[in-house]
Amino acid sequence: MLWLTWRQFRAQALTVLALLAAAAIVFLVTGLPMHHSYTAALAACAPLDACDGATPAARALGAQLSQLQRSYEPMLMLLQLLVIAVPALIGIFLGAPLIGRELETDTHQLAWNQTVTRTRWLAVKLTVVGVTAIATTAILSWLLTWWAGPLDNLNGNRWAAMTFASRDIVPLGYTAFAFALGTTLGLLLRRTLPAMAITLAVFIAFQILVPTLIRPHLLSSTTTTFPINQASTSQFHDFRGTQTEFHFDLPTPRGAWLTSQPPVKNPAGQVVRIDSYPECFPNSQGDAPDLSQIGACLAKDNLHQTVTYHPASNYWPLQWMETGIFLVLAGALAGTCFWWIRRRQN
Repeated sequence: MLWLTWRQFRAQALTVLALLAAAAIVFLVTGLPMHHSYTAALAACAPLDACDGATPAARALGAQLSQLQRSYEPMLMLLQLLVIAVPALIGIFLGAPLIGRELETDTHQLAWNQTVTRTRWLAVKLTVVGVTAIATTAILSWLLTWWAGPLDNLNGNRWAAMTFASRDIVPLGYTAFAFALGTTLGLLLRRTLPAMAITLAVFIAFQILVPTLIRPHLLSSTTTTFPINQASTSQFHDFRGTQTEFHFDLPTPRGAWLTSQPPVKNPAGQVVRIDSYPECFPNSQGDAPDLSQIGACLAKDNLHQTVTYHPASNYWPLQWMETGIFLVLAGALAGTCFWWIRRRQN
């Protein structure tokens, strides 16, 4: 069975190996100079916060790091898309044809009439191709996590949808799920192209739904309410407002994932309109608002604003939880394949 599986998928395996080698070369050729530049600049103004200092030398080094970040930003987006797309491509080109092509061309009849049982036939195919697919994604994810390390440190945010989904172990869960999904759809639909199309659609749907509806609720988040007064607003970062509502950019711990920042509300929980306080918001032309002065003006009405976030310590627990969920889904889909194979009579 191992020899047969290799014969059937050697073209795909060699293609994956060649693409993986090319990707590794790109990561190394571009990543080594970036790491060197980042380390040199950081060492000159260590710790990193000193690069934002008041001295001309510190500001120059800070500008050097900012330029480094901007110069590699387009490549970062491209490489992130590559790592995110790999699980989908594996599900489409390795998972969907794995069984679907056999059923579509009726070659499964020959395989099932040999001494190898159907269960072993399926187990070997899933194991060999699936482990190869997950190993490929693991290498790419590790390369990207290493390559983007300096940029992630400069951004200070590992929680962005594309960033979280393309780093560390989460891509492995997505790969296992996409591969199992493609295999199951090919098995049930008995057609390769429809299985490929549905696999892609489902994978894209999960990439949209998980960061917005699922990931924020996997672990309990932290909610903090700030009173709006002169003392608190002097600690806030910025201010944004329209005629119907306004927000202060509330402080959160370094590395935290901000999930919710509703507008300012009154003690009854109602959103406060900015035009209800014309005396607090002078119409200055292009000048930055004085937040402490605005806070002092608003303090008389006991207004408040809430911020909800995941602390930086939740990063790895969420990585493990999300990966585990997709591994469980992949296992359930694989179980469906075994159930179907055992019940099929021809």
